Amino acid sequence: MDLTNSTEHAVTDATDEVFSQWEKTSSVPGVAYGVVRHGVLVHTGGLGVASIGGATPDADSVFRIASMTKSFTASAVLLLRDEGALRLDDPLAAHLPVAAVLDERDGPPLTLRDLLTMGAGFATDDPWGDRQESLPIADFDALVAGGLSACWPNRTAFEYSNTAYALLGRVIEQVSGVDYPTFVRERLCVPLGMTDTVFDPQDVPADRRATGYRIAADGTRVPEPLVAPGAYSAMGGLLSSVRDLATWVGGFTESWTDGGSGHPVDRWSRREAQEMARFIAVEPLPDRGSVAGGYGFGLGVQQHSVLGRIVSHSGGYPGFGSHMRWHPASGWGVVALGNSTYAPMHVPVAEALSRIVTMTGAAHGETPAGVVEPWPATIAAMGVVERLLAGDDSGVGDSTWSPNMDLDVPRAERMAQLSSVREGVGAFTRDDASVRHPSPARATWTVAGETGSARLEVWMTPERHPRIQKLVATRVSDPAH
Repeated sequence: MDLTNSTEHAVTDATDEVFSQWEKTSSVPGVAYGVVRHGVLVHTGGLGVASIGGATPDADSVFRIASMTKSFTASAVLLLRDEGALRLDDPLAAHLPVAAVLDERDGPPLTLRDLLTMGAGFATDDPWGDRQESLPIADFDALVAGGLSACWPNRTAFEYSNTAYALLGRVIEQVSGVDYPTFVRERLCVPLGMTDTVFDPQDVPADRRATGYRIAADGTRVPEPLVAPGAYSAMGGLLSSVRDLATWVGGFTESWTDGGSGHPVDRWSRREAQEMARFIAVEPLPDRGSVAGGYGFGLGVQQHSVLGRIVSHSGGYPGFGSHMRWHPASGWGVVALGNSTYAPMHVPVAEALSRIVTMTGAAHGETPAGVVEPWPATIAAMGVVERLLAGDDSGVGDSTWSPNMDLDVPRAERMAQLSSVREGVGAFTRDDASVRHPSPARATWTVAGETGSARLEVWMTPERHPRIQKLVATRVSDPAH
């Protein structure tokens, strides 16, 4: 949608207000945040200090992004898959023989897909895993060879695992022939122009690198030491800026439209990463509705009863907290980086994105709206349904009407039902703003009449030349007086 200046101002004002209010009750020394739309960083802000006694962080300040790194690891795996170097259902041990011991437990062999979707059953390893960043590769391989403890049989439950992603990092190295940090930098970050996204803190100029702090019990801010990359970098080792992450988020949001030019990962793979591959739970919302949460490939995926699909990932590390979150249907996204241990950046980011999506009128639909193009047959069927509601069945024939329709509800009975709805509505017109297409084969919409309104719904068959297989017409309201 094209935004007016007033809407743009409303979006930036709402975002600034959310972060300003949150910062007042937060102990995080500094925060940098940004609003993204279709991959463009449209607004940025900063609060506090990047380092004690230093400047306020901005869009170019570099923070450790911790577990947001997992989306890069997953993308690297998908890139290798698309090049034919591996398959997601390959056994882990086929690429990393030292991991063969992990298949000795009861259940099917571990696959790369199991690791990507947090379905390996390994015990959740926060905060232990956060302190393994610099573990040498040889020591990691020895750790794996000694066996790992599992909470669940493989593929039976969601259990968040940093070690699963460290294993994927080793697979990337084995398959590509280069070390994991080099592969991610050269194959993902450099092609996208993400020059601030690195694994070694020493590669960031000191005046642009945020210092991470532990907040002691007495409120003292204790600096955390710099950590070099190692075997666990694939689960949380990246540092980045709001500006670079706007590009990264844009790569995912644009996969639902034109795919984004020049992205190293195929747009269909980027879409696949944003699908809920492993279910976690359904939770009620504070006001109304509910949200179903799950995990894709290095990304959290939610189906929100009000907002539709939301994709996100947090990062938590000694000295840092981060969160990126976007709404595929509208292309809006919010990113925030903080410099204290496990800073809960998901709180203001979720609130800011919810406000943005709601105020811009994008809070509807279960799937990304930008990609749902109705079939021509679906559009034609809407006209047939409206003529039927008006009492004209001349458009009903073998080319438009599936045989199941008259078998399910005899024609005379169906016409009587439509006549009853028509009597409660009167002469009507379509409300174009009400039209929704949950899929190319479906349409729901409202018609407004002299004496009331009706809700219409049509479903098409999967045939080469689709026909109407389902029709619903319900009176929904009386006219406004």
